[in-house]
Amino acid sequence: MLLPLAPSGVERHSARMLKAFSLSLIMCFAVIFSAVTISAQTVDPDSIPLPELAPLPDAPQRDEGSQGGEEPSLDGAAENARPDVFILSPEDRQAQLDDLFAKLEREKDPKNAELIAEEIWAIWLQSGSPSIDLLLRRGVAAQMAGDLPKARRFYEHVIRLQPDYAEGWARSARLALEQGRVADAQADTVQALIVEPRHFYALWTLGNIFERTGQPTAAFETYSQALSLYPALEQVEKRVDALRGQAEGQSL
Repeated sequence: MLLPLAPSGVERHSARMLKAFSLSLIMCFAVIFSAVTISAQTVDPDSIPLPELAPLPDAPQRDEGSQGGEEPSLDGAAENARPDVFILSPEDRQAQLDDLFAKLEREKDPKNAELIAEEIWAIWLQSGSPSIDLLLRRGVAAQMAGDLPKARRFYEHVIRLQPDYAEGWARSARLALEQGRVADAQADTVQALIVEPRHFYALWTLGNIFERTGQPTAAFETYSQALSLYPALEQVEKRVDALRGQAEGQSL
C-alpha cells in the first residue's frame, strides 16, 4: 500500500504561517469591527487621502458602452464579454501567487514592485466568469468617470453574483469609502480579507478607514501588515511613518 507523500517542512511551515496570519487577521477585524461606531466618524475626511484606485490591467478609462445612465444589464454583459483565454487552476493560481508574493516581499525598487503587484492583480482579477469580469470593469470605468451611483450598481451585481470574489468586495469597499459610507466600507473590506487575507490593497483601505474613525493604533498596525506584504508600497509607508509616534505612544 502506498502512503501519501508528506509535505516538506518548508511547505508545512508556510501553510501554518499563512493559516495563522489569516486567522489572526479575521479575529482582529471581528473584534475591532464590533468596537467601531458611527459616532467615531469625527475625522475630517479631506485630511486623510483615500487610497489610489487599484489598477485594472487593460481596463478602459471610460466605458462608452455603459454611458447614458441605464441600469447594468447582465444579459448585455454576457453578450459583450469575451471568454478568458487562460484561466489558472486553483493549484496553479496559489502557486503563482505564492511565488509573486515572495518576489514582492524581496523587491525594494518601487517601479519593479509595482510590476509584480500588477501581476498579482491580474490573477486576482480572474473571477472565472467573463460576465463578472465585464461588470467589474464597467464599475471601475464608472468610478473613474465620477459616476459613483452607477459604479455602485455594477459592484453590487458583482458581489451578489460571486460573493467569493475578493476583488469585488475590495472595489466595493474603496467606492463606499469615497462615498463617505464608512461602516459599509469596513464591512466590505473585512469580506475581501476573509476571501484573500494577503490583499494588500484591502489592508490599505482598512487602514484608511481606521484613520478616518480616529483609531491611529489600529491604522498603524493594519498599514504595517500591508507593508509586510508589499514593502515598496510608498504611499502606505508614508502612512506608517506618519502614525508611528501616535501608535507607539498609545501602546506605552
